[in-house]
Amino acid sequence: MGVTMKEIAEMAGVHRSTVDKVLHNRPGVSDPVRQRIQKILDECNYQANPVGKALKMQEKKLKIEVLLLEVDARSVLKRGIEEELKKYDTFQVEIKYITLGYSDAESQVAALSKLKKDKVDGIIMSPINSPEIVQKIDECAEAGIPVITVNTDIKGSQRLCFIGQDGFKAGRIAGRLMGEFLQGKGKVAVFTSDSDEYQSFPFGTREGGFRELVGGQYPNIEILPNIYTHEQPQIIRREMRKLCENETELAGIFITCGGVNAVGDVLEEYERKDMKLICYENYPEILRLLEKNIVTATLDSEIEEQGKKALEVLMEYLIYDRKPEKRHLYSEIKILLKESL
Repeated sequence: MGVTMKEIAEMAGVHRSTVDKVLHNRPGVSDPVRQRIQKILDECNYQANPVGKALKMQEKKLKIEVLLLEVDARSVLKRGIEEELKKYDTFQVEIKYITLGYSDAESQVAALSKLKKDKVDGIIMSPINSPEIVQKIDECAEAGIPVITVNTDIKGSQRLCFIGQDGFKAGRIAGRLMGEFLQGKGKVAVFTSDSDEYQSFPFGTREGGFRELVGGQYPNIEILPNIYTHEQPQIIRREMRKLCENETELAGIFITCGGVNAVGDVLEEYERKDMKLICYENYPEILRLLEKNIVTATLDSEIEEQGKKALEVLMEYLIYDRKPEKRHLYSEIKILLKESL
């Protein structure tokens, strides 16, 4: 029979409530005491009673907040979360959604501050890359509020885990496809969300993987400077029209983010069906452009599954104290061509 929490407390010379704080990463314990208790827990291979906690959690109302960005993936992520929620109908779970502008770091910081003050039970979010947001995520984690990032990630934070695409790998795959489609020569334009100031992962790493692969394997392909879209269709259409009018040798377009439909509209307007366009996801509008030979290939990152997995991981942690097996849970990368439809 395993050791009990009471016995752990006796071995550490503390009260049971102090052990409970360490187990649930709550504040109120000094670092030396926390380390001493954690060492005893590890040595005894202590496992909390998951069934007992699950029964207890059924009596509690769990408040979960979801912070999503105003981008193409938002509605798909929400659909996945709502679908996964059906599996927890025996629990009292309240989920609220907050939608913020893509680069509105100030509003996301304010939202996280409020959620910490409200003492919500868990947070699922698509973060904007900002030091202030890293700080707020850390503050939530230190207050015992687990944070899971989904679809976009952020460096250096104490989030529980990231669920989404391996952006760098997906960028390299796109680079290989572009190199082969163009037979190793031509000019390529890159559309991405915004500059490094607020660049969220995996968008930055998609571009990095793409440029590394193309630069190393296809020296006769010229990649033009980034076009920053801020996820705004009017910007995308304006810049795409400039390319069609000024870059007569343009042969390929790589889109790391949303706005594919806006690019497709302009290519149809200019009747540029010769263009090789590589993008991400399987939204209906992208599949329509794939069917019409305007999109050459798209790399699906299973966004709805990302939403499902985010809630699953959070609920497993809240109900059973089960941490995810890795801090990065990557979704599958699927290459879709017209022949895939």
